[in-house]
Amino acid sequence: MMHWLIQTLADHPALACAEVPEGMLSTGEQVRFQSLKRDKRRRDWLLGRWTAKRLTAQYIESITGRRPALSDIVITTDPDGAPRLHSRNGYAFINRLAISISHSNGHAFCALTDVPGHRPGADIEYIEQRNPAFVRDFFTDAEIERVQRAPPSAQPLLTTAIWSAKEAALKSIRRGLTVDTRYIICLPEEPVADGWAPVTVICSPDLNATVRCGWWRQIGRFVITLATADSEQATHAAVPIAEVRRIGDGVSS
Repeated sequence: MMHWLIQTLADHPALACAEVPEGMLSTGEQVRFQSLKRDKRRRDWLLGRWTAKRLTAQYIESITGRRPALSDIVITTDPDGAPRLHSRNGYAFINRLAISISHSNGHAFCALTDVPGHRPGADIEYIEQRNPAFVRDFFTDAEIERVQRAPPSAQPLLTTAIWSAKEAALKSIRRGLTVDTRYIICLPEEPVADGWAPVTVICSPDLNATVRCGWWRQIGRFVITLATADSEQATHAAVPIAEVRRIGDGVSS
């Protein structure tokens, strides 16, 4: 099962001021937060952590009937930059969960999966017109052709969806933007009203990786995308699109 949540800076008064909501961070996370110097970086980091912790707390409550304090959910960072969940107070099973966090224009998007061995990639992007040079520099020939065949009015949405899917897919294989984005092809299917549409994801052999599933959807002025890849402990079973679902009361438009 894949769970997801979107939150905004407007959802908590402290976040817009780059202040820590009461009871949110562990001692180690407080130290990490204090090391961030720029207000924008602080706001983005706090919003992403707050969203991820709320999603995880709601997941734990759905499983155990008990809602943990946010400070009991600790998010560290692996050497490759991916976030990792830990528990301070008896919720050891969350160490087996995997999350991915993204933020854009005052919004944060988090995805969580409880499927053993699956690694999620999540991305959120604001829909805007992109310079043609951006498409030429970062898209494959197949992606460029898909954009050029679309009506001009549809190209900002499609371009954003392709770029966002690339980010999600590269996160899921734990490479991020450390590799040429043309090593991965993302071809979104037509949008589904109020639902998820599949994305065909093809990885270059140079990546030595496979993305099992990709999805995308539009929410308001944003595109959100999800992808899953296998870790060494994966079950090699794709997460059905019907099982991608939202937990909580994050914004929906």
